[in-house]
Amino acid sequence: MTKHQCSLNMIKLLPAMTNHNVFLRPQTLRYTKFTLMRRMLSTPSRRAKSIPSILSSIYTVPNLLTISRIAAAPLIGHCIISNNLVPALALFTYSCLTDFLDGYMARRYNMKSVAGTVLDPMADKILMLVTTASLAFPGGPQIIPASLAGMIIGRDVMLGLSAIYFRIASLKHAYGQVTWSSFWDVFRFPSAEVRPTQISKWNTFLQMIYLGWAVAHMIAHSYTADKNDIDGDSRNLNQVAFEYFGYLVGVTTGLSGASYIFSRNAVKYLNKLK
Repeated sequence: MTKHQCSLNMIKLLPAMTNHNVFLRPQTLRYTKFTLMRRMLSTPSRRAKSIPSILSSIYTVPNLLTISRIAAAPLIGHCIISNNLVPALALFTYSCLTDFLDGYMARRYNMKSVAGTVLDPMADKILMLVTTASLAFPGGPQIIPASLAGMIIGRDVMLGLSAIYFRIASLKHAYGQVTWSSFWDVFRFPSAEVRPTQISKWNTFLQMIYLGWAVAHMIAHSYTADKNDIDGDSRNLNQVAFEYFGYLVGVTTGLSGASYIFSRNAVKYLNKLK
């Protein structure tokens, strides 16, 4: 018998207790009823029904920070292509810091939401794709090797195609059918929760360092070139360290893509919202 059922039975028995040689003063009777009712209302099941769940809400501080990262991504790409490197580095740093901040706030202040599990990895992929493309491909500075850029972009394209598959499969699992509107409306029809693997988290962290280092390297190069103050040894050391760090990013990128393929806990299907 649950706590809720016990309290309900006690309330039903209170009038009978007053008629079977159990003396209860009227004040005590009212107080006892009030106490039992309050306990019933404070049970977890009752609270879950009476308090709107934040799981289906998009209007949370972490989600707004994530949306701001998505908006900043095309500005970062434009600044890199147009050689406005200081604003590009500032916006990229903001995006990296808010990526860790929104996750901390969601966990610390219980602001986790289904929308956040969709928006957060989407913002990371958009940031990585735009920044990598602007640093590697013709029309940009081409400071990142095309092979590494292809790995980073290829991994995210693969994950994007996988996300489409899991979205369709999870909608069928939760709602029985898939329509064009329900496919895109992840807030009214949440169907799957993405759980990043540990190696994927490290890979995102290392990619952020690598891309930020690339922009900072370009700023340092342009500054020393303007000042005619070029130290060949330090420049070569920085270039070699940057290249080897790129190899590390390539390895973690490959491992991250494989972890999503072989992990059983990366995607969790959700039940239909009631």
